Amino acid sequence: MCELTPEHVLGELAAIAFAEPGAGNGAVKVADKLRALEMLYRHLQGDGEGGEGVVIIDEA
Repeated sequence: MCELTPEHVLGELAAIAFAEPGAGNGAVKVADKLRALEMLYRHLQGDGEGGEGVVIIDEA
């Protein structure tokens, strides 16, 4: 398991957002792509600063 950093999360979101729907082993759904794009947009707009932002919950 890799270390959970903001850069890693952004990389994973970008990979989901720009993946081909249904391609690869873990077929990406269109809804997943849209949600990842929304989260990237919010990050780029600065919604995470002092607001809700993206919350990562560690369920381990």
